[in-house]
Amino acid sequence: MAVFSSGGVEIAYEVEGQGQPILLIHGFSATAEDNWVRTGWVQALTRARFKAITFDLRGHGASQKLYEPEDYEIGKMAGDALALLDHLGIEKADLMGFSMGAGIAMRLAAAHGHRFGKVVLAGMGGRALEPARPGNPIAEALEAVDPSTVEDRSARAFRLYAEKLGQDLKAIAACAKERRRSGAREAAEAVGNEVLVIAGARDDLAGDPRVLAEIMPNARAEIIPGTDHMFALPNPMFKGAVMDFLTGWS
Repeated sequence: MAVFSSGGVEIAYEVEGQGQPILLIHGFSATAEDNWVRTGWVQALTRARFKAITFDLRGHGASQKLYEPEDYEIGKMAGDALALLDHLGIEKADLMGFSMGAGIAMRLAAAHGHRFGKVVLAGMGGRALEPARPGNPIAEALEAVDPSTVEDRSARAFRLYAEKLGQDLKAIAACAKERRRSGAREAAEAVGNEVLVIAGARDDLAGDPRVLAEIMPNARAEIIPGTDHMFALPNPMFKGAVMDFLTGWS
């Protein structure tokens, strides 16, 4: 991957294909490779004549590791994405984020809507509007000496996933400790772009995408049957709905 400096933080990125640019933002504890390449998204987008721009979020994958929660404030993470477009000389791109990446994408569209065309918020729904629950089981799981002692199943799954990808667990734990839900409703209401909010019917982490789409001025929701959070991106129906939205076939 190529690397550029975003305010002194080294961010690893790749660009594939020719055509309409689309910026892809991966989820928490993931990498661009795992979310967008392994699942076939880059291949599908380049076939449809998009220029797919992927990058590893700060603290993730090949990007620079940071160890303080404030390093992962959502404005800073969104700033890395915007800085990448500036680095590439791209004035306007479509935008897609998954899970935490969708939250970052929503903040980008709210604050810099003129820089983006169509926006896809994937693996995201009404849960984004709820206040954060007390405690931080995911950060605790990432910092646990022995993952087998972690009782929270979802938190343990994130720990095992991060380990599988060879992530720096200390950096990922710092990211988990930064609360990013505050201001989500105000951001959603400020997004004027054409938006698709999409999640699986069994995605308990995202919640109902219709709840989030309803408060956006120009959004629609899709629910993909039989799919949960972890298996949404490789799901063919999920991919088909997004591609139809992006290409204007629907």
